[in-house]
Amino acid sequence: MAKRQRDNNRRYILQALSLGFLAFILSFGLNASFEQLALGISFYLSIPLFLLVIVLGIVADGIGVASTKADEKALLSMASRKVTGARESLWFVRNAPRVSSVFNDVIGDVAATLSGALAVAMIYKARFMFPSVSLVWLTSLGVGVVSALGIGGKALFKPFALKHAEGMVLLLGKASHLVFRVFRRK
Repeated sequence: MAKRQRDNNRRYILQALSLGFLAFILSFGLNASFEQLALGISFYLSIPLFLLVIVLGIVADGIGVASTKADEKALLSMASRKVTGARESLWFVRNAPRVSSVFNDVIGDVAATLSGALAVAMIYKARFMFPSVSLVWLTSLGVGVVSALGIGGKALFKPFALKHAEGMVLLLGKASHLVFRVFRRK
């Protein structure tokens, strides 16, 4: 029994370390590319990019919540009726803790960090547009907007994700089915 507990503890530690490493790689790569992109385009074109990253974080958080809430029986029924993506959806439900960690903790938090970095890039552009406004006020406004949109959006989307959990996980399963189908046909 003690050996099994140690093995489980090691597995959880390795999983946490690998998720942390994945978050580092994603954050580093995405931040470098998005910040270069944000610096290369105008202030007004960087706003949709910023909003897209916020929406990515909100949707990722919703998918993580939906995977933990989705009913396996409903998806089993769909899989028995050969609904496209239902078998893949079962994997997401059966591995809900891992799926939730990846979508909520890795993708959601990376999107939050990335949106903050994009906001900073936008603020430095805005300081030239509004030279009389203090940089402290602009950065405080940027942090406030990032927090309000991210937290408020997640709070609005979570009830939807809980109500439509099976549909969201099925959509994720269909996307997974499509990706596997495309890459199997090399």
